[in-house]
Amino acid sequence: MDIAHYRQTLEQPWGKIFYQVLFDQLKEVKGKRILDFGAGFCLTADFLSQNNTVVAVDPSAEMLYHQKHPNLSKYHGSIDQLDQFPDASFDVIICHNVLEYVAMEDYPTYLTAFHRLLTPSGQLSIVKHHRAGKVMQAVVFNHQIDTAMDLLAGADYHSPSFNQGRCYDMAELVQSGQFRIERYQGIRTFYALQPNEIKSEMGWLEDMTRMELAVCDHSPYRDISFFHHIWLEKVTT
Repeated sequence: MDIAHYRQTLEQPWGKIFYQVLFDQLKEVKGKRILDFGAGFCLTADFLSQNNTVVAVDPSAEMLYHQKHPNLSKYHGSIDQLDQFPDASFDVIICHNVLEYVAMEDYPTYLTAFHRLLTPSGQLSIVKHHRAGKVMQAVVFNHQIDTAMDLLAGADYHSPSFNQGRCYDMAELVQSGQFRIERYQGIRTFYALQPNEIKSEMGWLEDMTRMELAVCDHSPYRDISFFHHIWLEKVTT
């Protein structure tokens, strides 16, 4: 993990816009008990703590404790840390850009833990890398045809910040029967396809954010986005 590279990316216009779009998609979440699992620098947890009670968990102490957030409870750890929370502790669980870096055979462990911790009407918010969007960026922005072909064939991808990751399908989140897909949204449909030189121009961030929000709920635009934001509902028997 290259934390310095990740921090630098977040300071760029293309790093800031991700969170502007994401926060707009989360703005109606209020009055909830929330777990942010894999919270990183706690940017999302901090945003949500303005109107909710938030617990943040992350395996990187350097990221988790990078900045003080007075309204957050922070726990250094990973899946094992969740054992200390009782059943139905949370109304919403945030798990953004995490499962890409988890071994496929461990998915049931994570999803079972999330299912246990959610209230009967609880929601799971997943942000995941989307293969079609990554292929689009590899071809249009990076001019890397071989990389695009590898992704099409199902290969893992390399992240400068988090090393190797896997593009998994939405179906993998519901195959156990513990969750059902409520809806999904796109993040990063257009802005990763433009050259970086124009992204520092005055007004670009505001204009592109407006464009991204205009299409994030609509196909075919969300279906070619770099990230999918998936809302899942807990299934109870």
